[in-house]
Amino acid sequence: MLLLDSLEKANPRQLVPDIRKFVLDIYNAEGRLESKDFIYQIPLLVPKRNGEECGSFVLYFINLFMESAPEDFSIQHFPCFMKDNWFTPEGLKNFCEKIESSKEKSDVDELL
Repeated sequence: MLLLDSLEKANPRQLVPDIRKFVLDIYNAEGRLESKDFIYQIPLLVPKRNGEECGSFVLYFINLFMESAPEDFSIQHFPCFMKDNWFTPEGLKNFCEKIESSKEKSDVDELL
């Protein structure tokens, strides 16, 4: 799981136990047999704020997922690609720079 809170208004680290309980409640409501220990072993990453807006976090996540997810993605093979170093501040910065560069090129093209 990945908790994206670029504004850090909710103090996301304090929400981790509630999020895990919420996921466990969903599993229980669906009649799934996963144990509390199983749920609490699912990685829950909270990237540190990088001064970027929420949209940048979401776009970066979607981009990484689309580039990295296998075609036959399934929960049984999770987490096959979403490791601790998967969502990095440096990667986010580079991604945002590419977007800004593309935007500047687009602005120039519109002037021509």
